[in-house]
Amino acid sequence: MNAWLSTPVAAVFAAAFGAVIGSFLNVVIWRLPRGESLWRPRSRCPGCAQPIPAWANVPIVSWLWLRGRCAACGVAIPVRYPLVELATAALFAALFLHLGPGARLLATWLAGAALVAIAFIDAEHWIIPDEITLPGIPIGLAFAWFAPEPTLGSALAGVVVVGGGMWVLSLAAEWWYGHVALGMGDVKLVAMLGAFLGAEPALGVILVGSLFGLLQALPALLVGSAGRRSRIPFGAALAAAGILHLYAPGAARGLVAQLAALAGA
Repeated sequence: MNAWLSTPVAAVFAAAFGAVIGSFLNVVIWRLPRGESLWRPRSRCPGCAQPIPAWANVPIVSWLWLRGRCAACGVAIPVRYPLVELATAALFAALFLHLGPGARLLATWLAGAALVAIAFIDAEHWIIPDEITLPGIPIGLAFAWFAPEPTLGSALAGVVVVGGGMWVLSLAAEWWYGHVALGMGDVKLVAMLGAFLGAEPALGVILVGSLFGLLQALPALLVGSAGRRSRIPFGAALAAAGILHLYAPGAARGLVAQLAALAGA
């Protein structure tokens, strides 16, 4: 049994499971910002509101088969849907191959799914739902209680010290600029990342997320359509950095080291 779980076939099953979770994340991304129930009614076309039959709701495959259009009315279905499903499938398979079955894999899958949803919601709506981050904090701490990496102490420090430090930074930025510059959604997201990853990785995610945010804003800054006080969906950048750490913690640590070396140069 253990040998079978380490085979590529098992990774394919992990990817298929990830695609199904990605299909649910599409529901979360669409409905949660609109205050709609995640459970009722069943999945429906955003154009004609007709329920989507099971054969037209197979992750990735149905969108390709229908050429990205609703089977009932023919309205275009955004490419975001298969992209979310494909990204979640790849993430779940990669994490399975890296971690193997166990409590830590389940915790990392949960964190990864939450970050995918947050990234797309914040990029489109400029909000980070409390419905994801606030439950994520105790869930991350609960996994740290019985699953190694991070330890419970590191997870608690991630919530209190790193999340609290982000809150202080938010207050300082608001005082300095005279308006909200770093939202409480970002603070709660960092606290959730601290619970799942631990204190030191959460700090690294903030640094890498800041770099991603800068790269996100750079084109608008270069063409003059944005200024220093222009807003960016920083939660999406933090979520992307968190996913990078989950997917390739070595690469994330290396990027942080490079940033530290550049800062000290």
